[in-house]
Amino acid sequence: MTVYKLYLKLIRRNFKSILMYLFIFVGIFFMFAIINSNNKTTSNFKEVKPSIAYIDEEQSNLSMNLKDYLATITVISDIDSAETGKDAIFFGDIAACITIPDGFSEHFNNQQATNIHIEQREDESNAMLVQQYVNSYLQSVGTYQKNTTLSLDEIHAQILDDQSNKTEVAFAIANPETANDDVILRQLFFNYLSFICLSVTILMVGVVMHSMNNSEIRKRNLAAPIKSLSMNIQMVLGNLTFSIGLWILFMIIICAFSNNMLNSIGFTYMLNSLVFFLVALSIAFLAANLIVNTAHPTELLSAITNILGLGMTFLGGAFVPQKLISDSVLAISRFTPTYWYVLVNDKLVDLSEPTLEIFQYIGIQSLFAVACFILSMVVYKNKRVQESV
Repeated sequence: MTVYKLYLKLIRRNFKSILMYLFIFVGIFFMFAIINSNNKTTSNFKEVKPSIAYIDEEQSNLSMNLKDYLATITVISDIDSAETGKDAIFFGDIAACITIPDGFSEHFNNQQATNIHIEQREDESNAMLVQQYVNSYLQSVGTYQKNTTLSLDEIHAQILDDQSNKTEVAFAIANPETANDDVILRQLFFNYLSFICLSVTILMVGVVMHSMNNSEIRKRNLAAPIKSLSMNIQMVLGNLTFSIGLWILFMIIICAFSNNMLNSIGFTYMLNSLVFFLVALSIAFLAANLIVNTAHPTELLSAITNILGLGMTFLGGAFVPQKLISDSVLAISRFTPTYWYVLVNDKLVDLSEPTLEIFQYIGIQSLFAVACFILSMVVYKNKRVQESV
């Protein structure tokens, strides 16, 4: 197992690169997870009651009724002067200060513009609510006076009765499971995993395969007492050991963060990611064979890693939901394995049990792996023929 041991030794030598991408993945994952949690829809609604000051200089029946009405939908502070109210607004203690001057009722009864003065901060959103509350009450009083013979106190009682009739609002969630933080966390983890899987696998496997397939080193290995078949088998075992080992590491991470992995949906997530790791491995095979004996293999491999890693994950919908991607872009992304990998992750969110459709999508990814592996073998064979000429 000389070649196998050499393969693992080369992996350990480049372990710093693995750690770098691991930190990038963790950073991206937690950044998007925090953003998602901040934008999360809640099923609870709580009415906001702005704090106000109410300075009544008229002390009329109408002004006191208005204060009584506002007391049901705001929090009225114990402030007795307009100057004190201005200071409270400045320091953010209240949203607005309402001053009712003398002559307020006369202006209202004569259907003139009311001379109410409302002091508020321009950047205070709750102050707009206060203005609306005042206008709504006065408009309701005016409407009742025009169309009924009720007294001012009777009108006030009717408005309070109307105000007490609350409409019950319920949020209907299509799938309660989807609203679970753990389910969202799991979906984000596996979607973003596609980037680190492609990047690390292509880079590390590419570097090791390039080192071992270098024409000079390969000629020396062929002269050694190791059969070519045995050497190739050991290289394949080394690649599988690295890929599956990396996959196990990430499965341990998600199982540590998620409490909902040991069920049929969780196992399907794992299966989907395992197949995608094998797809990434076949792409790495192809990339490594393409750069053999090129002028600048390391730089070329880094470029391939970045282009495929970022390009395929963005096209496939790992960072931007597929439902937000245009149809023309999706038509292109269907020719990438990342599209089908992310599609499985997104569909599993709304399922309680995996369906046949899910396994069909996983099967499509397997076809990508087989196609890339066959293509890499063709490239490998052509390279060997060129070396022998």
